[in-house]
Amino acid sequence: RTQRVALTRKLLSTMADRKPKVDGEGSRQTQRKALGSKQEFYTKVLGLEKHTFNCGHPKYAAKFTTSLKAIANYVQKEYENAEPVARAMRGLTDVQILIDEEPTLLEGVPANDPRNDIIIFKWKENWKIAKRQEQFLESNVSKAYALVLEQCSEAMKTAVKGLPGQKTVADNVDLIELLKEIKGVACNHKANIQGTYALVQSTKTLWTHIQLPHVSNDQYMENFMALVGV
Repeated sequence: RTQRVALTRKLLSTMADRKPKVDGEGSRQTQRKALGSKQEFYTKVLGLEKHTFNCGHPKYAAKFTTSLKAIANYVQKEYENAEPVARAMRGLTDVQILIDEEPTLLEGVPANDPRNDIIIFKWKENWKIAKRQEQFLESNVSKAYALVLEQCSEAMKTAVKGLPGQKTVADNVDLIELLKEIKGVACNHKANIQGTYALVQSTKTLWTHIQLPHVSNDQYMENFMALVGV
């Protein structure tokens, strides 16, 4: 009987220590995951649904590169004579129409040499292509600018709008500068903070970027180089 009383007391003590479970309440770990999770941003642009620009998480720094490449490919494929715009987007360089003012003929041979005739013919064809690209340049840049903004999440749009000089970028429809701003935000590089601190933060992001099991070597290298460029 003494043993039975002791067991009863132990059971009552254990029940008293337990807190009642509230409906909908999970473990702290589950709650942290729920709070920490963030719904991915997608668009309705066919072929670019997942190739978006977002911010607020280190993974978006690496995603910037893959999204930029996909969007540039889309511009080149879907827009007429847009190869110079797509090339500039990939390299984040000024949009240029590449064409020689005059054909470069072979030296030491007559001007009517058949080999020079071929050079002149190719130059004329390239000149025609360049002129067509030039005619479509302004339109393609404007369309690409709008497309890039459409691929930005609301958080990214808000962050970019708050950057100094953004009004000038928007007024000039400066596609490349817009992409540079997006890259800076995605990589958490803030131009308005003290320079040394910004450098330290960028370096930390670079050296703590690891290769996950499902990421190929080529993809990891591409993501790593994207962070190097910040």
